[in-house]
Amino acid sequence: MTGTSIQTRATAATLVVVAYFLAMSAASADEYVYEVPWDLKAADILPADLLEGEHHSVDDSVRNDGYLNYYIIRSDYGEFEAASTAMLRTRIREIGALAELEDLSKTEVFIKAAADAGVVAPLRTIKQFATHPIKTVTGIPRGIGRMFTRYSRQAGDAVDSTKDAIADDDDSEPGDEDDDSNAAVDLTESFFGVSSSERAWAAKLGTDPYSSNEALRAAIKDVAWAERLGRFGVGFAGIPEIPGVDIIGDVHEAVWSKDPYELQDLNRARLKETGASEELIEEYLESPWMSPSQQTLLTATIAELNDVQGRGGILREALIARTEAEAGFFIKSMILLAWYHLNEEPLESVLTNSVVPTGVTADGTVVLTLAVDHIYWTDDVAEAADNLARLRPDRAEHPHEIWLLGTTSPRSREELSALGFIVHEDLAATLAADAT
Repeated sequence: MTGTSIQTRATAATLVVVAYFLAMSAASADEYVYEVPWDLKAADILPADLLEGEHHSVDDSVRNDGYLNYYIIRSDYGEFEAASTAMLRTRIREIGALAELEDLSKTEVFIKAAADAGVVAPLRTIKQFATHPIKTVTGIPRGIGRMFTRYSRQAGDAVDSTKDAIADDDDSEPGDEDDDSNAAVDLTESFFGVSSSERAWAAKLGTDPYSSNEALRAAIKDVAWAERLGRFGVGFAGIPEIPGVDIIGDVHEAVWSKDPYELQDLNRARLKETGASEELIEEYLESPWMSPSQQTLLTATIAELNDVQGRGGILREALIARTEAEAGFFIKSMILLAWYHLNEEPLESVLTNSVVPTGVTADGTVVLTLAVDHIYWTDDVAEAADNLARLRPDRAEHPHEIWLLGTTSPRSREELSALGFIVHEDLAATLAADAT
Protein backbone atom coordinates (compact mmCIF):
# COMPACT_ATOMS: atom_id res chain seq x y z
CA MET A 1 0.00 0.00 0.00
CA THR A 2 1.44 3.39 -0.97
CA GLY A 3 2.05 6.21 1.47
CA THR A 4 -0.44 8.33 -0.43
CA SER A 5 -3.27 5.79 -0.05
CA ILE A 6 -2.51 5.29 3.64
CA GLN A 7 -2.58 9.05 4.16
CA THR A 8 -5.83 9.32 2.23
CA ARG A 9 -7.51 6.61 4.35
CA ALA A 10 -6.21 8.17 7.58
CA THR A 11 -7.53 11.56 6.51
CA ALA A 12 -10.91 10.03 5.65
CA ALA A 13 -11.09 8.29 9.03
CA THR A 14 -10.21 11.52 10.80
CA LEU A 15 -12.92 13.35 8.89
CA VAL A 16 -15.48 10.74 9.90
CA VAL A 17 -14.58 11.12 13.59
CA VAL A 18 -14.59 14.92 13.37
CA ALA A 19 -17.91 14.89 11.52
CA TYR A 20 -19.42 12.65 14.21
CA PHE A 21 -18.45 14.95 17.06
CA LEU A 22 -19.52 18.03 15.10
CA ALA A 23 -22.90 16.38 14.55
CA MET A 24 -23.14 15.55 18.22
CA SER A 25 -22.40 19.13 19.25
CA ALA A 26 -24.74 20.58 16.64
CA ALA A 27 -27.61 18.19 17.36
CA SER A 28 -30.65 19.48 19.12
CA ALA A 29 -30.95 19.04 22.89
CA ASP A 30 -34.08 17.00 22.36
CA GLU A 31 -32.00 14.20 20.83
CA TYR A 32 -29.17 13.94 23.29
CA VAL A 33 -29.73 15.73 26.58
CA TYR A 34 -32.43 13.44 27.96
CA GLU A 35 -32.27 10.04 29.56
CA VAL A 36 -33.81 7.03 27.86
CA PRO A 37 -35.60 4.69 30.32
CA TRP A 38 -34.00 1.28 30.38
CA ASP A 39 -35.03 -2.11 31.73
CA LEU A 40 -34.53 -2.74 35.43
CA LYS A 41 -33.95 -6.03 37.25
CA ALA A 42 -36.70 -7.21 39.57
CA ALA A 43 -34.13 -8.72 41.93
CA ASP A 44 -32.56 -5.27 42.40
CA ILE A 45 -35.75 -3.38 43.21
CA LEU A 46 -38.19 -5.81 44.89
CA PRO A 47 -38.18 -7.40 48.35
CA ALA A 48 -37.97 -11.19 48.44
CA ASP A 49 -41.65 -11.74 49.26
CA LEU A 50 -42.75 -9.84 46.15
CA LEU A 51 -40.09 -11.35 43.92
CA GLU A 52 -41.21 -14.92 44.54
CA GLY A 53 -43.79 -16.72 46.64
CA GLU A 54 -45.46 -20.09 47.00
CA HIS A 55 -47.72 -19.46 44.02
CA HIS A 56 -45.93 -16.81 41.95
CA SER A 57 -42.68 -15.44 40.59
CA VAL A 58 -41.90 -12.11 38.92
CA ASP A 59 -39.92 -11.97 35.67
CA ASP A 60 -36.48 -10.48 36.24
CA SER A 61 -36.75 -8.00 33.37
CA VAL A 62 -38.84 -4.97 34.38
CA ARG A 63 -39.82 -2.35 31.81
CA ASN A 64 -39.92 1.32 32.82
CA ASP A 65 -41.48 4.15 30.82
CA GLY A 66 -39.86 6.97 32.76
CA TYR A 67 -42.55 6.95 35.47
CA LEU A 68 -43.85 3.45 36.27
CA ASN A 69 -42.43 -0.06 36.31
CA TYR A 70 -44.18 -2.79 34.33
CA TYR A 71 -43.99 -6.31 35.71
CA ILE A 72 -44.92 -9.77 34.41
CA ILE A 73 -46.07 -12.21 37.09
CA ARG A 74 -46.01 -15.97 36.49
CA SER A 75 -48.40 -17.81 38.78
CA ASP A 76 -50.20 -21.10 39.31
CA TYR A 77 -53.30 -19.34 37.96
CA GLY A 78 -51.95 -17.77 34.82
CA GLU A 79 -49.75 -14.83 33.92
CA PHE A 80 -50.53 -11.26 34.87
CA GLU A 81 -49.22 -7.81 34.00
CA ALA A 82 -48.88 -5.11 36.63
CA ALA A 83 -48.42 -1.43 35.74
CA SER A 84 -46.64 -0.07 38.86
CA THR A 85 -45.21 -1.63 41.97
CA ALA A 86 -48.44 -0.81 43.82
CA MET A 87 -50.44 -2.85 41.29
CA LEU A 88 -47.87 -5.64 41.59
CA ARG A 89 -48.61 -5.86 45.31
CA THR A 90 -52.33 -5.97 44.55
CA ARG A 91 -51.96 -8.75 41.99
CA ILE A 92 -49.83 -10.85 44.34
CA ARG A 93 -52.44 -10.49 47.08
CA GLU A 94 -55.06 -11.58 44.55
CA ILE A 95 -52.98 -14.62 43.62
CA GLY A 96 -53.02 -15.50 47.31
CA ALA A 97 -56.80 -15.20 47.25
CA LEU A 98 -56.98 -17.52 44.23
CA ALA A 99 -54.87 -20.05 46.15
CA GLU A 100 -57.31 -19.88 49.06
CA LEU A 101 -60.22 -20.42 46.71
CA GLU A 102 -58.49 -23.37 45.08
CA ASP A 103 -57.92 -24.96 48.50
CA LEU A 104 -61.59 -24.36 49.29
CA SER A 105 -62.68 -26.03 46.05
CA LYS A 106 -61.01 -29.27 47.18
CA THR A 107 -62.88 -29.49 50.49
CA GLU A 108 -65.68 -31.98 50.92
CA VAL A 109 -68.17 -29.37 52.07
CA PHE A 110 -67.60 -27.26 48.96
CA ILE A 111 -67.71 -30.23 46.56
CA LYS A 112 -71.06 -31.27 48.03
CA ALA A 113 -72.41 -27.71 47.93
CA ALA A 114 -71.22 -27.28 44.35
CA ALA A 115 -72.92 -30.52 43.34
CA ASP A 116 -76.16 -29.42 45.03
CA ALA A 117 -75.89 -26.11 43.16
CA GLY A 118 -75.35 -27.87 39.86
CA VAL A 119 -71.80 -26.54 39.43
CA VAL A 120 -70.24 -29.36 37.43
CA ALA A 121 -66.64 -28.17 37.60
CA PRO A 122 -66.15 -26.04 40.73
CA LEU A 123 -63.83 -23.09 40.24
CA ARG A 124 -63.03 -24.29 36.72
CA THR A 125 -62.32 -20.68 35.79
CA ILE A 126 -59.05 -20.65 37.73
CA LYS A 127 -57.40 -23.42 35.75
CA GLN A 128 -58.96 -22.33 32.47
CA PHE A 129 -57.49 -18.89 32.86
CA ALA A 130 -54.08 -20.39 33.60
CA THR A 131 -54.02 -21.96 30.13
CA HIS A 132 -54.38 -18.56 28.45
CA PRO A 133 -51.06 -16.74 28.93
CA ILE A 134 -50.81 -12.99 28.54
CA LYS A 135 -49.60 -11.54 25.28
CA THR A 136 -45.88 -10.96 25.05
CA VAL A 137 -45.01 -7.42 26.06
CA THR A 138 -43.27 -5.94 23.02
CA GLY A 139 -43.61 -2.28 23.90
CA ILE A 140 -44.31 0.07 26.75
CA PRO A 141 -48.06 0.39 27.50
CA ARG A 142 -49.60 3.83 27.34
CA GLY A 143 -49.24 4.13 31.13
CA ILE A 144 -49.41 7.66 32.52
CA GLY A 145 -47.26 9.48 29.95
CA ARG A 146 -50.37 11.10 28.44
CA MET A 147 -50.94 12.95 31.72
CA PHE A 148 -47.47 14.51 31.56
CA THR A 149 -47.73 15.51 27.88
CA ARG A 150 -51.21 16.92 28.43
CA TYR A 151 -49.94 19.03 31.34
CA SER A 152 -47.09 20.35 29.20
CA ARG A 153 -49.59 21.55 26.58
CA GLN A 154 -51.92 23.16 29.08
CA ALA A 155 -49.39 24.47 31.60
CA GLY A 156 -50.63 27.54 33.41
CA ASP A 157 -54.29 26.98 32.62
CA ALA A 158 -56.69 25.45 35.08
CA VAL A 159 -58.99 22.85 33.54
CA ASP A 160 -62.24 24.77 33.15
CA SER A 161 -64.09 21.93 31.56
CA THR A 162 -63.24 18.28 31.72
CA LYS A 163 -65.03 17.65 28.44
CA ASP A 164 -63.00 20.34 26.72
CA ALA A 165 -59.79 18.93 28.16
CA ILE A 166 -60.57 15.46 26.85
CA ALA A 167 -61.62 16.83 23.47
CA ASP A 168 -58.30 18.69 23.22
CA ASP A 169 -56.28 15.54 23.93
CA ASP A 170 -54.03 15.22 20.87
CA ASP A 171 -52.91 11.73 21.91
CA SER A 172 -56.17 10.13 20.83
CA GLU A 173 -56.01 7.89 17.78
CA PRO A 174 -58.71 7.74 15.09
CA GLY A 175 -61.48 5.48 16.29
CA ASP A 176 -60.55 5.86 19.97
CA GLU A 177 -63.84 7.58 20.77
CA ASP A 178 -65.83 4.53 19.64
CA ASP A 179 -63.51 2.23 21.54
CA ASP A 180 -63.81 4.38 24.65
CA SER A 181 -67.62 4.37 24.44
CA ASN A 182 -67.76 0.58 24.15
CA ALA A 183 -65.27 0.16 26.98
CA ALA A 184 -67.27 2.55 29.15
CA VAL A 185 -70.44 0.49 28.69
CA ASP A 186 -68.58 -2.73 29.49
CA LEU A 187 -67.07 -1.23 32.63
CA THR A 188 -70.39 0.11 33.86
CA GLU A 189 -72.10 -3.25 33.37
CA SER A 190 -69.21 -4.97 35.11
CA PHE A 191 -69.30 -2.68 38.14
CA PHE A 192 -73.05 -2.80 38.66
CA GLY A 193 -73.23 -6.54 38.02
CA VAL A 194 -71.34 -7.44 41.20
CA SER A 195 -73.71 -9.19 43.61
CA SER A 196 -73.86 -8.87 47.39
CA SER A 197 -72.60 -12.47 47.67
CA GLU A 198 -69.57 -11.62 45.57
CA ARG A 199 -68.86 -8.57 47.71
CA ALA A 200 -69.14 -10.74 50.82
CA TRP A 201 -66.59 -13.18 49.41
CA ALA A 202 -64.27 -10.32 48.48
CA ALA A 203 -64.54 -9.18 52.10
CA LYS A 204 -63.60 -12.67 53.34
CA LEU A 205 -60.59 -12.68 51.04
CA GLY A 206 -59.67 -9.06 51.68
CA THR A 207 -59.78 -8.14 47.98
CA ASP A 208 -61.46 -5.47 45.89
CA PRO A 209 -64.84 -6.72 44.58
CA TYR A 210 -64.37 -4.48 41.53
CA SER A 211 -60.85 -5.66 40.71
CA SER A 212 -59.83 -5.82 37.06
CA ASN A 213 -58.43 -9.31 37.71
CA GLU A 214 -60.73 -11.41 35.55
CA ALA A 215 -59.56 -14.73 37.00
CA LEU A 216 -60.33 -13.65 40.55
CA ARG A 217 -63.66 -12.08 39.66
CA ALA A 218 -64.75 -15.24 37.82
CA ALA A 219 -63.60 -17.53 40.64
CA ILE A 220 -65.46 -15.49 43.25
CA LYS A 221 -68.57 -15.55 41.09
CA ASP A 222 -68.37 -19.37 40.96
CA VAL A 223 -67.94 -19.64 44.73
CA ALA A 224 -70.76 -17.18 45.42
CA TRP A 225 -73.06 -19.14 43.11
CA ALA A 226 -72.27 -22.45 44.81
CA GLU A 227 -72.68 -20.92 48.26
CA ARG A 228 -75.98 -19.29 47.41
CA LEU A 229 -77.53 -22.53 46.17
CA GLY A 230 -75.54 -25.12 48.12
CA ARG A 231 -75.68 -23.44 51.51
CA PHE A 232 -72.16 -23.55 52.91
CA GLY A 233 -69.96 -21.08 54.68
CA VAL A 234 -66.21 -20.89 55.18
CA GLY A 235 -64.21 -18.29 57.10
CA PHE A 236 -60.91 -16.83 55.95
CA ALA A 237 -58.12 -15.09 57.77
CA GLY A 238 -58.20 -12.61 54.93
CA ILE A 239 -55.60 -10.82 52.87
CA PRO A 240 -54.51 -7.22 53.63
CA GLU A 241 -56.75 -4.31 52.78
CA ILE A 242 -57.51 -2.59 49.51
CA PRO A 243 -54.47 -0.45 48.63
CA GLY A 244 -54.61 2.96 50.26
CA VAL A 245 -56.92 2.23 53.17
CA ASP A 246 -54.01 2.42 55.59
CA ILE A 247 -54.58 6.16 55.09
CA ILE A 248 -58.34 6.18 54.46
CA GLY A 249 -59.54 3.68 57.03
CA ASP A 250 -63.24 3.21 56.36
CA VAL A 251 -63.22 2.68 52.59
CA HIS A 252 -62.95 -1.10 52.53
CA GLU A 253 -65.94 -1.61 54.84
CA ALA A 254 -68.08 0.67 52.67
CA VAL A 255 -67.01 -1.09 49.46
CA TRP A 256 -67.73 -4.55 50.86
CA SER A 257 -70.99 -3.71 52.59
CA LYS A 258 -72.70 -1.35 50.12
CA ASP A 259 -73.84 -1.92 46.55
CA PRO A 260 -72.68 0.52 43.82
CA TYR A 261 -75.83 2.64 44.12
CA GLU A 262 -75.37 3.00 47.88
CA LEU A 263 -71.73 3.90 47.31
CA GLN A 264 -72.80 6.61 44.90
CA ASP A 265 -75.17 8.03 47.53
CA LEU A 266 -72.39 7.94 50.12
CA ASN A 267 -69.91 9.64 47.80
CA ARG A 268 -72.48 12.19 46.64
CA ALA A 269 -73.17 13.25 50.24
CA ARG A 270 -69.46 13.49 51.09
CA LEU A 271 -68.67 15.50 47.98
CA LYS A 272 -71.49 17.97 48.63
CA GLU A 273 -69.88 18.68 51.99
CA THR A 274 -66.66 19.65 50.18
CA GLY A 275 -68.51 22.37 48.25
CA ALA A 276 -68.26 20.70 44.82
CA SER A 277 -71.02 21.64 42.40
CA GLU A 278 -73.84 19.19 41.78
CA GLU A 279 -73.06 19.10 38.06
CA LEU A 280 -69.42 18.18 38.68
CA ILE A 281 -70.39 15.57 41.29
CA GLU A 282 -72.81 13.85 38.93
CA GLU A 283 -70.32 13.89 36.07
CA TYR A 284 -67.77 12.27 38.37
CA LEU A 285 -70.16 9.63 39.73
CA GLU A 286 -71.36 8.71 36.24
CA SER A 287 -67.87 8.30 34.84
CA PRO A 288 -67.05 4.62 34.21
CA TRP A 289 -63.30 5.10 34.18
CA MET A 290 -62.97 4.69 37.95
CA SER A 291 -64.44 1.68 39.69
CA PRO A 292 -66.80 2.18 42.65
CA SER A 293 -63.87 1.29 44.92
CA GLN A 294 -61.62 3.89 43.31
CA GLN A 295 -64.30 6.58 43.43
CA THR A 296 -64.96 5.86 47.11
CA LEU A 297 -61.25 5.96 47.89
CA LEU A 298 -60.70 9.26 46.08
CA THR A 299 -63.84 10.78 47.65
CA ALA A 300 -62.62 9.81 51.12
CA THR A 301 -59.20 11.27 50.31
CA ILE A 302 -60.74 14.60 49.27
CA ALA A 303 -62.81 14.57 52.47
CA GLU A 304 -59.59 14.16 54.50
CA LEU A 305 -58.38 17.49 53.07
CA ASN A 306 -60.82 19.25 55.35
CA ASP A 307 -60.93 23.07 55.11
CA VAL A 308 -58.36 23.07 52.28
CA GLN A 309 -59.34 25.66 49.67
CA GLY A 310 -59.64 24.54 46.07
CA ARG A 311 -59.95 20.83 46.78
CA GLY A 312 -62.85 20.72 44.33
CA GLY A 313 -60.21 20.97 41.63
CA ILE A 314 -59.10 17.44 42.51
CA LEU A 315 -62.50 16.10 41.51
CA ARG A 316 -62.41 18.00 38.22
CA GLU A 317 -58.91 16.80 37.37
CA ALA A 318 -59.76 13.19 38.25
CA LEU A 319 -62.10 12.99 35.28
CA ILE A 320 -59.12 13.18 32.92
CA ALA A 321 -58.06 9.62 33.83
CA ARG A 322 -59.12 7.18 31.11
CA THR A 323 -57.16 4.01 31.95
CA GLU A 324 -56.59 1.89 35.04
CA ALA A 325 -52.96 3.02 35.20
CA GLU A 326 -53.92 6.71 35.01
CA ALA A 327 -56.67 6.37 37.61
CA GLY A 328 -54.40 4.43 39.96
CA PHE A 329 -51.59 6.97 39.60
CA PHE A 330 -53.91 9.92 40.19
CA ILE A 331 -55.63 8.42 43.25
CA LYS A 332 -52.41 7.27 44.89
CA SER A 333 -50.83 10.68 44.27
CA MET A 334 -53.78 12.32 46.03
CA ILE A 335 -53.53 9.84 48.92
CA LEU A 336 -49.91 10.95 49.31
CA LEU A 337 -51.05 14.58 49.34
CA ALA A 338 -53.56 13.75 52.09
CA TRP A 339 -50.79 11.94 53.97
CA TYR A 340 -48.63 15.07 53.79
CA HIS A 341 -51.55 17.20 55.01
CA LEU A 342 -52.20 14.91 57.98
CA ASN A 343 -48.62 14.00 58.92
CA GLU A 344 -46.18 16.66 57.71
CA GLU A 345 -47.81 20.09 57.54
CA PRO A 346 -51.43 21.20 56.99
CA LEU A 347 -52.25 22.50 53.55
CA GLU A 348 -54.14 25.74 53.04
CA SER A 349 -55.05 25.29 49.39
CA VAL A 350 -54.88 22.99 46.37
CA LEU A 351 -53.80 24.16 42.91
CA THR A 352 -54.48 22.43 39.60
CA ASN A 353 -51.58 23.74 37.55
CA SER A 354 -49.37 20.64 37.57
CA VAL A 355 -49.43 17.02 36.40
CA VAL A 356 -51.67 16.29 39.38
CA PRO A 357 -53.09 18.79 41.88
CA THR A 358 -50.51 20.32 44.24
CA GLY A 359 -50.86 21.57 47.79
CA VAL A 360 -49.79 24.89 49.29
CA THR A 361 -49.00 25.35 52.99
CA ALA A 362 -49.49 28.46 55.11
CA ASP A 363 -45.90 29.62 54.50
CA GLY A 364 -46.28 29.28 50.73
CA THR A 365 -44.49 25.95 50.31
CA VAL A 366 -45.75 24.18 47.19
CA VAL A 367 -46.05 20.40 47.57
CA LEU A 368 -46.27 18.02 44.60
CA THR A 369 -46.78 14.31 45.40
CA LEU A 370 -46.29 11.74 42.64
CA ALA A 371 -47.04 8.01 42.90
CA VAL A 372 -44.25 7.03 40.51
CA ASP A 373 -41.94 4.01 40.71
CA HIS A 374 -38.78 5.48 39.18
CA ILE A 375 -38.35 8.74 37.26
CA TYR A 376 -35.84 9.28 34.48
CA TRP A 377 -35.01 12.71 33.07
CA THR A 378 -37.02 12.27 29.87
CA ASP A 379 -38.16 15.13 27.65
CA ASP A 380 -41.70 14.92 29.11
CA VAL A 381 -40.47 15.08 32.69
CA ALA A 382 -38.07 17.91 31.85
CA GLU A 383 -40.79 19.93 30.14
CA ALA A 384 -43.26 19.37 32.99
CA ALA A 385 -40.66 20.40 35.58
CA ASP A 386 -39.66 23.48 33.58
CA ASN A 387 -43.28 24.55 33.18
CA LEU A 388 -43.93 24.16 36.90
CA ALA A 389 -40.77 26.13 37.69
CA ARG A 390 -41.83 28.97 35.37
CA LEU A 391 -45.35 29.00 36.75
CA ARG A 392 -44.03 29.46 40.29
CA PRO A 393 -40.93 31.69 40.03
CA ASP A 394 -40.89 32.41 43.80
CA ARG A 395 -38.99 29.21 44.71
CA ALA A 396 -36.22 31.11 46.52
CA GLU A 397 -38.77 32.64 48.88
CA HIS A 398 -41.21 29.72 49.04
CA PRO A 399 -39.78 26.20 48.73
CA HIS A 400 -41.16 23.79 46.16
CA GLU A 401 -41.15 20.21 47.38
CA ILE A 402 -41.60 17.07 45.27
CA TRP A 403 -42.45 13.89 47.17
CA LEU A 404 -42.03 10.65 45.21
CA LEU A 405 -43.56 7.32 46.21
CA GLY A 406 -40.59 5.65 44.51
CA THR A 407 -37.16 6.82 43.41
CA THR A 408 -35.47 8.98 40.80
CA SER A 409 -32.37 8.67 38.69
CA PRO A 410 -29.34 10.70 39.83
CA ARG A 411 -29.74 12.84 36.72
CA SER A 412 -33.37 13.66 37.54
CA ARG A 413 -32.50 14.58 41.10
CA GLU A 414 -29.69 16.84 39.87
CA GLU A 415 -31.86 18.59 37.31
CA LEU A 416 -34.80 19.06 39.68
CA SER A 417 -32.49 20.46 42.34
CA ALA A 418 -31.02 22.86 39.78
CA LEU A 419 -34.55 24.11 39.08
CA GLY A 420 -34.97 24.84 42.80
CA PHE A 421 -37.06 21.83 43.82
CA ILE A 422 -36.50 19.95 47.08
CA VAL A 423 -36.86 16.25 46.23
CA HIS A 424 -37.99 13.60 48.73
CA GLU A 425 -37.64 10.02 47.46
CA ASP A 426 -38.94 6.59 48.46
CA LEU A 427 -41.97 7.70 50.43
CA ALA A 428 -43.11 4.07 50.18
CA ALA A 429 -40.36 3.08 52.63
CA THR A 430 -41.46 5.84 55.03
CA LEU A 431 -45.08 4.70 54.89
CA ALA A 432 -44.05 1.07 55.41
CA ALA A 433 -41.95 2.03 58.44
CA ASP A 434 -44.81 4.06 59.90
CA ALA A 435 -47.13 1.06 59.52
CA THR A 436 -44.90 -1.23 61.59
